[in-house]
Amino acid sequence: MSRLTTCVVIISCVVLTFVQGQDTTLTRRPAAPFLSQYDSTVAVINLGQRLDKIFDTNVYRKSKVSCAVWSVTRNKLLYERNADQCLTPASTTKLFTTAAAFHALGRDGTIDTEVRATGKIDSAGLLHGDLYLVGHGDALMTINDIEYLADVLFRAGIRAVAGHVYGDGSFFDNVTDRALYSGDSEDVEKLGPITALGLHKNTIAVVVSASSKGIISAQTIPASDALRVEPIQTKVRGKTNPAPVRKKQRYGDAPPDPEPRQRKRRKRARKVRAPRVSVVSVVQPNGFQLLQYKGSPGRNRTVTLYVGMYSPALVAAGALSNRMRSGGISVSDTVFTKVAPASSRVIATFRRPLTDIVSIVNKRSDNYLAEHVFKIVGGLYGGQTNTADRARNKVLATLDSLRVERNGSLLNDGSGLSRRNKVCALTQVSLLNQVANSGYGDVFKSTLSIAGVDGTLRRRMLGTFAANNAHGKTGTLRNTSSISGYVTTLDGEQLAFSFISNGANVRSYKAAENIAITVLANYSYDSSRTQPVPITFQEVEADSAPMEPEYDFPEN
Repeated sequence: MSRLTTCVVIISCVVLTFVQGQDTTLTRRPAAPFLSQYDSTVAVINLGQRLDKIFDTNVYRKSKVSCAVWSVTRNKLLYERNADQCLTPASTTKLFTTAAAFHALGRDGTIDTEVRATGKIDSAGLLHGDLYLVGHGDALMTINDIEYLADVLFRAGIRAVAGHVYGDGSFFDNVTDRALYSGDSEDVEKLGPITALGLHKNTIAVVVSASSKGIISAQTIPASDALRVEPIQTKVRGKTNPAPVRKKQRYGDAPPDPEPRQRKRRKRARKVRAPRVSVVSVVQPNGFQLLQYKGSPGRNRTVTLYVGMYSPALVAAGALSNRMRSGGISVSDTVFTKVAPASSRVIATFRRPLTDIVSIVNKRSDNYLAEHVFKIVGGLYGGQTNTADRARNKVLATLDSLRVERNGSLLNDGSGLSRRNKVCALTQVSLLNQVANSGYGDVFKSTLSIAGVDGTLRRRMLGTFAANNAHGKTGTLRNTSSISGYVTTLDGEQLAFSFISNGANVRSYKAAENIAITVLANYSYDSSRTQPVPITFQEVEADSAPMEPEYDFPEN
């Protein structure tokens, strides 16, 4: 070996040794101290004592509370307090609804809206048959989605339809009022119709505008062949004209508050009444909806008023025929509702990922969408009649399939608006534990609100170890506060938690929840790593400022 080669080898060995030593120094972390079974037991006892200190305050003296903390990592119950006592869970009910939907459809499940056809398409593009717009519970459908379906039909070669366009919402039953199918005597929050086929959350926007010359025009969103909009006619000198436009009016829906009297004598300013625009909805014999407006928003102004849909399936079918005609397909403007025959074939499909809907349900606590997911579960299992009954049974059957102990759970709806719902904390953490170990666990967790980041938790637990860590579903009704979800400890252990409180101190319950979850985020089996979280009655009681408003029900 030459002298040069020997030098190169020696230098290479020195460099390699130095690099390896540097890499080891940078990447090696101090080894965690060995913890015995005794250390773990003591740590769990201390955790229970810290949590008990929260729920032993006077805030809970006349309240009912059910609490449970489960280690998903170790599959072990770490804390319980009346864990099997069933209480009103409010919107944490949505966890059962959405978990059942994922269990039925899988992590990549979709909610499909289909266009089905009967008959054949000839060489000229004429469909010798009918079209059926079939819904399966997608409550986020918009006119843009309908336009997508119309474009697909055009690309499929259809240029004219000899028959009619029908709306098919038979995937759900005809009971569209949550208060009715839940059996509640009290309609806690009025929701729109829960239907298998609908559009724009089954709400019609009537947009009334006035030009600079006072000429009034109106349109509906969505545009649909099943909707008509026109002014209320008034007779003036034997002629039929639109309602007159008031001059020099300012925009608003109600008269302004009376101005205070001025002590100094001066020329009184002329009061101007705010304009009034009203809309009357009239259902015609064919099911079409006539929207008659009256008044003026004022020159160069626009007012938007909202009206519920009488027949959402018919309006959706009318929107499809309207978009088809605009896209170059000749079709009748007379639409109907009818169940698609079994012999019909699918020629266009719009697929909504289940996660798109569930994320809004769990992060924003959207009750309207939650009830649609609830009835989707019923419809998937053959609930085209008595959909809600079938949904209730299948949600409970999902718990059985996941080997979750029900403990007397009672679920009347999918949103948690029903005060008669009863669930215990042990059932909730058991559900969360089983879901975390399922094939859709990570997707399900991503739909939950993140503390300090988004949804109903975005202003809670800020500046703590729980921020951007805890994922949860909140619940709020009068005399009810609840929260359930996941949090990761200092040791990297994933915990499932559930705190349900029934009583008069809702804001204090939420403050206590914040502290309890922060305690969990700061938890470690190594006591030297655990950072103390002050827990005093004054702190819990002092947090009486309005919390982040809930989306599930704005009761005070």
